[in-house]
Amino acid sequence: MKHLSRMLALALCLTAAMDAGFAAGTRKTSAKEGIMMAEAESALFSDGYKVTAVTLLYRKKIEPSSVSADDFEIAGQTVKSVSVEGRKVKLSLNCDNRWYPERRDAPEQDADSSFSRYVTVTQSGDVTVSGGKEIYAGPATVTSKKIIDPKVIREFNEKVFKDDETGMELRYCVYLPLYYTEGWNYPVIVFIPDSRANTNVSKSTLLQGEGATVWATEAEQEKMRSIIIAVQYPKYVQDQYGPLVKEDGSWTVGLQTVYDLIRSELANTRVDRNRIYGIGQGDGAAANLQIGQKYPSFYAAQLAISPIYDIKDTQALERGRLWLMVSSNDRQSREAAERAATSWKNDGVRVNSAIWKVDLSEKEFEKAAKEQADKKGTVKYTMIDGGCREYTWCIAHRINAIREWLSAQ
Repeated sequence: MKHLSRMLALALCLTAAMDAGFAAGTRKTSAKEGIMMAEAESALFSDGYKVTAVTLLYRKKIEPSSVSADDFEIAGQTVKSVSVEGRKVKLSLNCDNRWYPERRDAPEQDADSSFSRYVTVTQSGDVTVSGGKEIYAGPATVTSKKIIDPKVIREFNEKVFKDDETGMELRYCVYLPLYYTEGWNYPVIVFIPDSRANTNVSKSTLLQGEGATVWATEAEQEKMRSIIIAVQYPKYVQDQYGPLVKEDGSWTVGLQTVYDLIRSELANTRVDRNRIYGIGQGDGAAANLQIGQKYPSFYAAQLAISPIYDIKDTQALERGRLWLMVSSNDRQSREAAERAATSWKNDGVRVNSAIWKVDLSEKEFEKAAKEQADKKGTVKYTMIDGGCREYTWCIAHRINAIREWLSAQ
């Protein structure tokens, strides 16, 4: 009977241990003790900057069969898959385009968090150390202390411009061509993002889509070696001096400072003054259009994507050309563009209009853009049938024919 009692007691102990998540001889350690560091990787997409993967480094080798995507959580992100190599567990994230064509409004998102330079990971499940003798038990949270940015972002230098009269300080990023030399005058791309990039995050002007960075790729630089100036209007400046652009179209102190910033940078680099191109999206498009209206000979051509702004002064188009793109679901931008196009036509400006379906393939977009680019006229007006405002610039910056048209002016 004593022997039977001991056997029953031992069985109960083993059952209790198994219920607690232990196998016989297995030690359970908090994942806080097991995770040494986290390192994030990022990339640029048509809809902006995103963290694409996070690698967790553990103190000991991890058993691959014990790990699944369900064991980890990242706020606002979806872990798509997981892989294990020794002490490293790599979490690959879902990077689907967030500006779906059928959306009329952008999903709500804190501006600073959308350009976050770090990521926080929670190990919610348990993972097993190789050999099965130890478990790193969740939950445990770790924040990445290092992020690997794409090469094209690292090639931009961040600068600060200070206006002596107002005291306003603006950040901006500059890309100089490979083998930049003083003996050559280069075309210039001036990019201004939408107001959602008006954050205090470093280089956020480069992170809102590919408006600036696409011109710095090897493929584009082989076609046209250019200088790229990407202007940032930080939140702390907006709080002190007001918005960069106003709905009534009045000239602001911010616009004057941005114009002075651009001129200052042009004065310090070798540029072709006849080949300065303005690219903007949202409020950034409106800003460039206002600069072009106040200083008609400044830009050789512009690409304006989804501006909420009416240009009625045809003098702004006497020397420069314009490609204007909006989405049919972006009511404010579409109505403003239609009013502007009507006004231009009434004043004798030749406007080439086209409507493209939002779900065209890449080749179909290229074909449609090439056809419109080949038509004569001062203004190219394209309406994307479907999609929200942000999806319009997802499309626009990906079309090679539009870039070729702009750089040919």
